[in-house]
Amino acid sequence: MIKKLFLMLIIAALCLNANAQWTNKSFVYGSVTRQYRVYKSPNYSAANPASMVITLHGLGDNMTNFSGIGFNYIADTANIIVVVPQATTDPFAGTAWNSGAGISGYYPNAAVNDVGFLNTLIDTVKNLYAINPSRVYCCGFSMGGFMTQRMALQSNLQIAAFVSMSGTIGAGVTAFAPGRAVPIAHFHGTSDSTVYYAGNLYGIDADSLVHFWVINNGCNPVHDSLRFANTGTDTIKIDRFRYAGTNPNQDVWFYRMIGATHTVLFAPASDINEVMEAWLFMRRHTNLTAGIATQKDMERTLQVYPNPATNFVDVLLPETKDASYTVELFSIQGACLYSTQVNDTFHQILLDDARFSNGMYILRVTGNDINVSQRVMIQR
Repeated sequence: MIKKLFLMLIIAALCLNANAQWTNKSFVYGSVTRQYRVYKSPNYSAANPASMVITLHGLGDNMTNFSGIGFNYIADTANIIVVVPQATTDPFAGTAWNSGAGISGYYPNAAVNDVGFLNTLIDTVKNLYAINPSRVYCCGFSMGGFMTQRMALQSNLQIAAFVSMSGTIGAGVTAFAPGRAVPIAHFHGTSDSTVYYAGNLYGIDADSLVHFWVINNGCNPVHDSLRFANTGTDTIKIDRFRYAGTNPNQDVWFYRMIGATHTVLFAPASDINEVMEAWLFMRRHTNLTAGIATQKDMERTLQVYPNPATNFVDVLLPETKDASYTVELFSIQGACLYSTQVNDTFHQILLDDARFSNGMYILRVTGNDINVSQRVMIQR
């Protein structure tokens, strides 16, 4: 009995010590007090700047609950500061990010500037802790995954790599201008009955998401693949597809979790620990975006109209000395339907043949320090 009590006290002390590393913090952004949690490893030292991982919870969830996803256990040995921000409350949807995920024209918290909040959060944490600025990462689940994708598309200058779990690009996201190759990984269950693997009600499908990033990053469309060994007790099978370019910062990795529902997988029940796989992907990448224009600058460099388009798409390109660009139009499945070299600041794509049916396409412009992709809708 005494031994049992002693063991229980030791376990309790260890739990309290681990919990003591979590700190709740807040700051005012846009006249609203925004909250977040920070996990600081007992091994943290200001003399050895840490990586930062921003983790974004799903719809209706909260920062306290999502703190349990498991990044803190990795942080103890990997020198990570884990940050878990809290979304604000939408009157109809509950706690929600302005991620662009929505249905029937309703997008929760559409007036909330969560992109600005997350950038300010990164700056705030950098001021509080010794952070390696080249190793800031963003990862989210479900609506947090949608928000991760929005950040990757629209505000990636401070973030080295992104990982989305069960959340794609929301239907309400209209600005597709990453401005660079963005290292990104995506996890999705084929039996997800919330964010469908195919027929997604809130945004684009998982396969379309991967194709977009492969095009944007200039990856080789031929991937390598791996079926993870069946070591878990569940029936889920996991395939990993890796698309690569000439350097690791073009990486696009896709984890297709056959039979998985809307959940995060953990070993030993599953063949992988999803959080660990996310970290193994993120840690490969450092932020190489110094000197790249801001998002607003990127939006000014490329204008595409009309959008939606019917018979043609006009592309207004940046005015630079010795302008030379490659203009390409891809189907969302990744097929290059149009490609040409342009040596002027204006180009028109005629949509007058059977290649261009109704649907979504990706326009990519590269050259002269620009790599911009934008969504184009064709509606006849």
